[in-house]
Amino acid sequence: MPHAELNISTHPRGPILSFHPLIVGDFNFWAFSAVTEDVLEALRRVRCVIFPQVFPETLYHLARERGLSVFPSYDYRFRFPGKGGQYLLFRTLGLPCPQSLWIPKIASLGPHPQAAAVKWPRMPFVVKIDQEHEGRGLFLVRDERDLKEALERIRTFEREGRYGFLVQEYLPSPHDLRVVIIGPRLLTFWRKLGPDFRTNLAQGGEIIPCPDPELEEKALALARELSRKTGINLAAIDFLFREGEALLNEINYVFGRRALGEGYEELLFEAVTWFLESSEPRESER
Repeated sequence: MPHAELNISTHPRGPILSFHPLIVGDFNFWAFSAVTEDVLEALRRVRCVIFPQVFPETLYHLARERGLSVFPSYDYRFRFPGKGGQYLLFRTLGLPCPQSLWIPKIASLGPHPQAAAVKWPRMPFVVKIDQEHEGRGLFLVRDERDLKEALERIRTFEREGRYGFLVQEYLPSPHDLRVVIIGPRLLTFWRKLGPDFRTNLAQGGEIIPCPDPELEEKALALARELSRKTGINLAAIDFLFREGEALLNEINYVFGRRALGEGYEELLFEAVTWFLESSEPRESER
């Protein structure tokens, strides 16, 4: 059965360039097309650009440098990349998050004479490899053996040219909360622990009914504040909790859709339409 499509090629906020396979604009290209003169000419002629969740970062910068309106808004995705970048974003915005330490590479641990002294938190704590997703690259460090295993895995990543990891306080809980932002909508999904300490559905977690409406409201308020301060309009925000306080854990710009099911495309099309309606009119309409 073919996927539905959203045709925005006649929208008054156009002309529009779409890199999304299910959204038809005035100009349409695969997100991983070579950047030919045709692509550059399209970028010169349009007012808005629609991206999928996965595409070359440079395309986004090309669009933004030209002052174009874009959906999704990924300015902060690329300014503060990875789990470490997100932690620093939360701290920069003054938003509550778990106590953490970002380490850009193992060499940061020493012995460079000007390296900041690193003090490991009390065990247990969590180590998160910067660019891994869906619960992979996540270690619960309970003892020195666990720490050694995590650092060996990180060294493997560094040999592949991938650097950075986050050390985070461990906040044990039978569940966590994901808030999915899709345009103007915020959808909540509580997740029960899987076989280990992770709640990701890909790692055996389960969707459960809301166990605490008051905590959910606190998380929703925080998600709205994050969206207002950054413009984020398509992402899954994960929350942890400490003594009745909601804490921002991660922003997932590329997120699984198991919980959303077949309704995702309809929600996405609604969000794109909302984005276009809230964009500035083109010159001929003013």
